[in-house]
Amino acid sequence: MNQKIGLALGSGGLRGLAHIGVLRVLERERIPVYCIAGCSIGSLIGALFAVGMDSDTMEKLAKNLKRRHWLDFIIPQMGLVAGERTLEMLRILTKCRNFEELSMPFAAVATDLKLGKEVVICEGSVAEAVRGSISVPGIFVPYQMGDKLLVDGAVLNPTPVDVARKMGADIVIAVDLLPDGAVASASNIFDVIIQSIDIMERELIKKRLHFCDVLIKPDVGHISPSVFTAVDECIALGEAAAEEVLPKICNLIGQKETRQDAGSPYHHV
Repeated sequence: MNQKIGLALGSGGLRGLAHIGVLRVLERERIPVYCIAGCSIGSLIGALFAVGMDSDTMEKLAKNLKRRHWLDFIIPQMGLVAGERTLEMLRILTKCRNFEELSMPFAAVATDLKLGKEVVICEGSVAEAVRGSISVPGIFVPYQMGDKLLVDGAVLNPTPVDVARKMGADIVIAVDLLPDGAVASASNIFDVIIQSIDIMERELIKKRLHFCDVLIKPDVGHISPSVFTAVDECIALGEAAAEEVLPKICNLIGQKETRQDAGSPYHHV
């Protein structure tokens, strides 16, 4: 019986580059992904994968796209970063696609600041959905989408296991980036805000993670969530964490042998 595998890719600032390492292991072992639910940085990485980008290309982008390509600083009103430059970059990377044009089901999780409710976005512009999902309060200006004012989905659902399940996944692999213990020292306002949200998220996520089938937890707590220079380390830690649980994944899907030498099962578009 073919089991549909869903990924729940969690929040965590730029530590979320570890998601690329997880995807690399799944690609290498030819483990097919049916759907992805992403929150914050997890929505960004998930969107790129759903649009057809492989992990090697993501790594190259992560190394070559600098802070100035993503962030447009403003005099603070509702946030430090206007987000227009971010949205334009997202449009380029997602090829201006809508959800129905993706190679697999994908959902981005955000929070409606007006109603205080979780918003699961799975239609319309992928770039706009990700822009809403990554809008860390205090850093990004909230994104207006229709009548909703969107901020980071991590405020309510940092690793959206339940969303992946509702999308039809039989097996949910969750990638949780929240550190359990000591974290990197905060050296700027970005770190202060993101790590403060991390602390709130720890309690939110405890009960939700019990509903995933496989938990991947890269050891990235010592890495600053705002640093652009730890690409290699984040990806390597993601790979290592995925490899550790690989036997469990293979057992769940009935895959007895890994197939490292075979071609990719993903049809990139």
